[in-house]
Amino acid sequence: MSHAYPIIDGIAISYEELKLARARRLAFAVLHHPFCLNDSIRFIKRQDGAEVIVLTFDNEIPENPQNGIQVYEEVAIICHEADKYHPEIYALREDFVGGLPHTNVCLFEHPVSLCVTEQIFEEVRHRFNEFEFIELIRTWFALTAEGKLHQEDQPLESFFRTGGYVVAPQNLPSDEFNFLRKVGDMELYYLSKEPAGEAPFSIISFISDAQVHGFIRKEPVKIADLDDVVVLQGVPFSEAFVRFLNENLSQFTLREAFFSCKLAFCCRIPVLRYAGDNEPSSYQQLYFLTDKSFTDIGLDSGCIGEVQGNFGYLVPNKFELDIVKEVSVKTYTSLFDFTQDTAPLYNQSEVTSKNMLLIGAGALGSQVLSIFARLGFGKWTVVDHDFLFPHNLAKHSLGRQSIGFNKAVEIAKEVNNLLGSEFASPIDKNFNAFVDDEGIEGKLAKFDYIVDMSTSIAVARKLARDLNSETNKPRISMYLNPIGSDLVLLGEDKERKHRLDLLEMQYYRCLVENERLHDHLIIQQTDKVRYNRNSCREVTNRINQTDVAIHASIGARALQQKIKDGNSCISIWNIDKETHEVKLYDFEPSTWKIIKEDEWEVCIDTWLIEKMQTYRLSILPKETGGVLLGSIDTERKIIYLFDSIFAPEDSIQERRSFIRGKEGLLEEYKKYLKITDNQMVYLGEWHSHPENCSTNPSELDEELFSYLARFMGSQGYPAVMCILGDDNINVQIKINDERNS
Repeated sequence: MSHAYPIIDGIAISYEELKLARARRLAFAVLHHPFCLNDSIRFIKRQDGAEVIVLTFDNEIPENPQNGIQVYEEVAIICHEADKYHPEIYALREDFVGGLPHTNVCLFEHPVSLCVTEQIFEEVRHRFNEFEFIELIRTWFALTAEGKLHQEDQPLESFFRTGGYVVAPQNLPSDEFNFLRKVGDMELYYLSKEPAGEAPFSIISFISDAQVHGFIRKEPVKIADLDDVVVLQGVPFSEAFVRFLNENLSQFTLREAFFSCKLAFCCRIPVLRYAGDNEPSSYQQLYFLTDKSFTDIGLDSGCIGEVQGNFGYLVPNKFELDIVKEVSVKTYTSLFDFTQDTAPLYNQSEVTSKNMLLIGAGALGSQVLSIFARLGFGKWTVVDHDFLFPHNLAKHSLGRQSIGFNKAVEIAKEVNNLLGSEFASPIDKNFNAFVDDEGIEGKLAKFDYIVDMSTSIAVARKLARDLNSETNKPRISMYLNPIGSDLVLLGEDKERKHRLDLLEMQYYRCLVENERLHDHLIIQQTDKVRYNRNSCREVTNRINQTDVAIHASIGARALQQKIKDGNSCISIWNIDKETHEVKLYDFEPSTWKIIKEDEWEVCIDTWLIEKMQTYRLSILPKETGGVLLGSIDTERKIIYLFDSIFAPEDSIQERRSFIRGKEGLLEEYKKYLKITDNQMVYLGEWHSHPENCSTNPSELDEELFSYLARFMGSQGYPAVMCILGDDNINVQIKINDERNS
């Protein structure tokens, strides 16, 4: 059949005369395809060099096909010299139904352009197969005839091809905004409440009647082209728009800023998946930008006139429908702004509105908070009294413009600007000063989690011990080791059965237990940089930004999971220096036995009790023992016992006595000090009693204990002695501080 379509206008040629490689291969596929009617195949050479294959398909369709699809459909396949895109496919039948799903918008109604693949040609051209491409066309006809081309799980199709975008705030009605302001170098606008930027548009909002999704037959270039799709209570858009203009004509002189801008309008269209649906499946928000202002259209219609440089309306003239229909339009689609509501959607992450307190906005804290902002995770209050210096830029998320300003204030400003809302609130204070504020109980009670990234032991202890009456919400501590190769996460459970200080002690013990972590806290002097700011002791560590970035990402993910499951944890992530692999060391927190002795509290790790008991059983019937290692908080009068060095080789172990030796003990103790950076120290002695014996101290035990108290007292520490029996442990403290006598 002959068609007078400009897109297939050209000179008839033979198969042998085809010059384009793509066209020759497609022609070969067509000539050898059983469902391409050979007597219908012809070839055309266009004036622009494009080559066209015209053929008729014998389609496999149901007895009562939908969408007007017929058994025999004539199509044109157009190949271009540049070969940058898929060959174009057009259904040539003059009464072929327009506006079907998966058809392309054109400036003409016929022929209808078919979209047979969603793949980008540049990505698949290396494996493009002409026989498979022919099958895609046949599949398009077959599925369209069954009404199954657009799958149920596919998003509904747009009505128009977009010429640009308008960024719309989520959960805010568009009619709250009166203007569009252009941003950037592309066709991108933001809704605005005031005219701003270069050549802003004034915007009018409408709600359209519901429409069935799918492409329209003709790309709109003027207002009249919208009438088939945008209908307001049964009235075509151009007529409804004229009515709006005439109703607002009298306000022309009262809203000069609005009416002097070029006009744009927003149409919210309820979209139906199927024509018989009662409720829309979604809503499509389209923007149409014109090249005329209210004044321009009024001047063209003769209802607005200029007198001595001032414009006014001319009674009784009105806006003319024919004038309005010819106003050119350009179609823009809406984009949701990047906000805390949309961020989880774009990240495929869960939404959380938990209130979080972050202590420390340094290298790790700032980068983790920036990640959480992009995830839209939580609402944060950031406490930090420090200022940003030039050297901080190596590892901090802030930039040069923030040098000399408070870190908490600047990072909050940055993430709030990113999301367009108050995601983080800054507090420019030292944490100790913050918790000393009046009414701190009410301030802390609002937080669901307290996250400490200050790398301060003092802050961690205060959180664990001093603020329990103010809030019982879980505390989490996250920090890098001195050289930045390891990330540490210590997290309390929801019930706070495993407090942060107890987790810290077990963390030190885990470093000793795992040989691969022995260098975890060790830093060489060459890894430090000294700064001439407040004192000669002020130094910072040389940490590589790549390590900080890796750990910030891991930390953010781990913190999300920690908050979700609510369990306690001791976790260390280590970056291998050679392979850059990250290895996780995960340790199960153990329980503690708490003993009150006078003004002191002794916390002894049940892991240590079991370790000593196992060792005792291996030596029975003889007595044995060793030294007690742990940490001491003299300010709060707390002793933590969590490890031991067992009896040295030269110890004397008898059935009724034990004398601890010293061979190799000092070297072993120094190893503990080095691995834990002096956080695990000597606190006393322990020994066992025989089976079926009391754990009460003997006279010899009392004599030894008094000596130990004098020795420890001379250094300002209490002495601890433990006696281990069959099923219990006797823990005693003795203080002999001669400095106070």
